[in-house]
Amino acid sequence: MVLQMALDQQQIDLDARMRGGKYLQIHEVDLIARTANQPIRAFEREPAKQLSRASAANRLHYILQYLRWQAFGYLMQLDAHENGYLALRDRVEKACNALKARSPCLSIRSQSDQRQGLSDKSLAVLQTVVDGVQQVWKNEHAQARNQLMLRWLLELGIRRGELLGVRLCDINFQRLEVFIARQADAKEDPRAKQPLAKTHERVLPLSDELADLTHNYVMWCRANQGLSRRHEYLFVSGGTGKPLSLAGANKLFIALREAGLNLPDDLTAHILRHSWNDRFSKEMKRAGVSPEHEQKMRSVLMGWSPTSETAATYTRRYVRERASGAMKLMQGRLHIDGGNP
Repeated sequence: MVLQMALDQQQIDLDARMRGGKYLQIHEVDLIARTANQPIRAFEREPAKQLSRASAANRLHYILQYLRWQAFGYLMQLDAHENGYLALRDRVEKACNALKARSPCLSIRSQSDQRQGLSDKSLAVLQTVVDGVQQVWKNEHAQARNQLMLRWLLELGIRRGELLGVRLCDINFQRLEVFIARQADAKEDPRAKQPLAKTHERVLPLSDELADLTHNYVMWCRANQGLSRRHEYLFVSGGTGKPLSLAGANKLFIALREAGLNLPDDLTAHILRHSWNDRFSKEMKRAGVSPEHEQKMRSVLMGWSPTSETAATYTRRYVRERASGAMKLMQGRLHIDGGNP
């Protein structure tokens, strides 16, 4: 739409231009780039906030994709040996490259700002909540449910949506395992915004303790909550017994952040997924597992494709700690060697 507005302002018909062997000129490329930086309301002569650099860059990205698609769709109808084919293709490439060069430059986010798992100190504090030493919630059901939810996230490394999608029928208490299923648009889910699993379906093991705590929650806490017997979802809202919503799960972490426990301000369910991956890396190192086998096992447990490169996203803290340790070791050896290379 923004591209069409810019073309309309200059009465440019790209199809007619290409039929005549012509394309966009530099001053017209500049106009498109300036137009992409303006809010839509600016065209209606209404006051509007300045468009962010990221939004402008995003617009130009898709404008560029469209222009290439349109131009090469036309070029494919021509004979490559036809007069003017190469000249038109060259004009299209030059115009597209000029537009790409005018896209706002976005700085790469600092490594220190990227999401990482919890530090050992923060994990220890969170463990006191999980163990019930720190009582964050006054309501008995909320306390039991939230402690169990934290255990599931910490011990299984699953996503928030996967956790809220677990049903009683997915848990096999005899075999000590849970099936993490994909349930897009499940008809039996009454939640307006259904929690979704973004990864592959998989079966994960449950420890004896986690299975026992889950069974106790189902029998003695969940069963007493309103409509809980009318559906299969494991975690329910207190009182109503309806399946716990995404907003309800978010409140758990809001309460933790506001409890005065010196936990990180960005603490979320996904941070715990990163923490699980940090712990997994350390366990694999202790067990002497090769990096290749570690990546395969991690991908299976996380629900990623065997060839996925996602693992690097979830191991930043561990990798940084190992890198720091290596540097300190090198510094120590340099000192021992008397400063000789």
